[in-house]
Amino acid sequence: MNKNTFGYIAIILLLALTSFFALNLFFQEKSSHDKLYISIFPYRVGEWSGKDVEVTEKEYQILETRNLILREYTNSSGDKLFAFIIYSETNRSVFHPPEVCLIGSGVEIVDKNTEEMRGDKYDFLTNKLYLKKDNTKELVLYCYKAGKFYTDNYYFQQAYLAFHQIFGRQIPGATIRVSMPMRENEEAALAALKKFLQDTIHILDRIL
Repeated sequence: MNKNTFGYIAIILLLALTSFFALNLFFQEKSSHDKLYISIFPYRVGEWSGKDVEVTEKEYQILETRNLILREYTNSSGDKLFAFIIYSETNRSVFHPPEVCLIGSGVEIVDKNTEEMRGDKYDFLTNKLYLKKDNTKELVLYCYKAGKFYTDNYYFQQAYLAFHQIFGRQIPGATIRVSMPMRENEEAALAALKKFLQDTIHILDRIL
């Protein structure tokens, strides 16, 4: 057997193996169901009290899942922030970069960078967006959960979840987004969002 023939056989075997795992992963995602529903996430987070924001049927169809929450939280000073969490143990296709939905809704992304998150049990980067629509400005922090990890990197989350799902492991994943109208004091808005995100991570780690 010459080298060219051996190379062709190796490529065919690799493609067959890849197809097998891809089909296996596809049918796992379509047939599996989450054991936990993120609606158990508390309405009280630190100093913030929440209420559900309506999600339309069309939005559910676009997001491809109902295992999510969209809530408005307020504190005693009347400040407001919004929390949006999509969760799944079985279907990584429900996680999307928020920029796609935001641009589609007519929101302008003025700037994007990262913000460092540090805690007693974690150290990671979260994405930071500056949004504008009409005369309203908004500050957004969002990250992805992949098992026990939190990251700003969508591709890391997808690769991590896919690897475990191939072997039949149900690993929790999530997209976590918190946002707040931004007035004159950006530092105060950023501090509030980071604290809320920290509290959210601690709650998720506990309930999951």
